[in-house]
Amino acid sequence: MNLQSQDRPFKPGDVSEEDIRDELQQMEGDPQLDTKVRLTKEGELSLHLVTFQEKHLTYLKEHPKTNPVSYLTNLKTMIKIRK
Repeated sequence: MNLQSQDRPFKPGDVSEEDIRDELQQMEGDPQLDTKVRLTKEGELSLHLVTFQEKHLTYLKEHPKTNPVSYLTNLKTMIKIRK
């Protein structure tokens, strides 16, 4: 499902986690987007590799009032590789 193709305003519950995961996978496959794996700090001495999908799914789960369609649209704009 292409999240940008919705013709009506967003309603909570319209977008499933599977739809969000599919959209994030499409973003990972786009060479024009910077979706590199990042290291994050867990505690003072521990580092953890976080995948692009994991990072953004976690954010959306921790912020349930966030509109996932708007979030993903803004994310694409922010990570676009400009030359």
